[in-house]
Amino acid sequence: LFRGQVFSSAALPWDYVLHWFVISQPPVTLLLGLLGLGALGLAARGVVRRGADARLERGLGGDAELHFGVLLATCFVLPMVAFALLRPTTINGWRHFYFLHGPFCLLATFALMGLRQLSARGLRRGLLGGAACALTAAGLGVAALEMAQIHPNQQLYFNFFADRKTPERLHAWYEMDYYAIAERQSYEHILRQAPASIINLKPRKATSPRRDNRNVHILPSAARNRFTNDPKRDPDFYLGTTAVNSLPEVPRVFFPPVLHRIKVYNNTIATVSAPDLSRVDPVVTNAYRDLRRAVMAGEPVARVGGFDVRLHGKRLAWAKEACEPGALRREFRLKLYPVDAGRLLAHHQKQGYFELGVRGVRFDGKCLGARRLPDLALARVRLGLSGKWIEVF
Repeated sequence: LFRGQVFSSAALPWDYVLHWFVISQPPVTLLLGLLGLGALGLAARGVVRRGADARLERGLGGDAELHFGVLLATCFVLPMVAFALLRPTTINGWRHFYFLHGPFCLLATFALMGLRQLSARGLRRGLLGGAACALTAAGLGVAALEMAQIHPNQQLYFNFFADRKTPERLHAWYEMDYYAIAERQSYEHILRQAPASIINLKPRKATSPRRDNRNVHILPSAARNRFTNDPKRDPDFYLGTTAVNSLPEVPRVFFPPVLHRIKVYNNTIATVSAPDLSRVDPVVTNAYRDLRRAVMAGEPVARVGGFDVRLHGKRLAWAKEACEPGALRREFRLKLYPVDAGRLLAHHQKQGYFELGVRGVRFDGKCLGARRLPDLALARVRLGLSGKWIEVF
């Protein structure tokens, strides 16, 4: 997910790495690094003019520093150029290029060296260099304060070049699914909600229970022993992480009801949910009640996979009265066909629709779920389960 569009990891835009670097670097470091590159370029130009063996009278300290700076610039610029030209496959996003921060921060020291020399030459230049150094310290302090505020999720730091104010904007524009990095925080919230009971969790992926429980092992032993993943018993809580939305401008509606959200810059990165209808959004609850009333009144109701399905206004509900936990392992897929195809992302316009994946919950012996549809003018809505599609609108 990059700039609001979903790309294949083998077909990313040429500026993918450069863009990520710019929005994830503290602004003061970004400015100093660019100044360092400029100072390095001026010093190299001076050496070329004076001859390779000449000593520098101004700028950097000497040839040794210049050679080191050229090496750093090469380590920073060459990978950027290689990515733009070769477009390598970067599975798991731009994390392959974290090493660029190291040489760039060292390049920033060349700018600091120049500021130090300015502050040592005369009162006017000394004041200028001193003021620049003070602003540098203040800028680094602001970045450190922001990271402290979002701790322990400071790896999701974004600078002001990214839209951090609009709710869920970062989530809609950039990949923020960091393999449940906030999972321990979710467990700690659950422990506070259920202080004296054995807690059964629904794994995020049934095929990898060990991976889902890895953050449990960090907890104290007394807390660790209170968690279990018993498939024969209904889960007490559900853990959720953010994922790529099929249509980023449409916010994801979580079901079962979200009790707790872990946020960074007003963007959800993890959720804790529980199958408790009393906490469900009233709109979703009403959708389920509409479905039950329609079934009891004998009104036409679609059926797929043993579930009754009904669309009422902008609310879609599905339910199965006698239901086992295993019936919810499969995911409903909704195909939504907007009237205005221009609202679709480029890679969806050919098909003319986008998909949403949703799951229900098991509550009081029933499997049920509901979903508020996006606020778009829809021409058709299709619902599928196990490869079978039915049109409900």
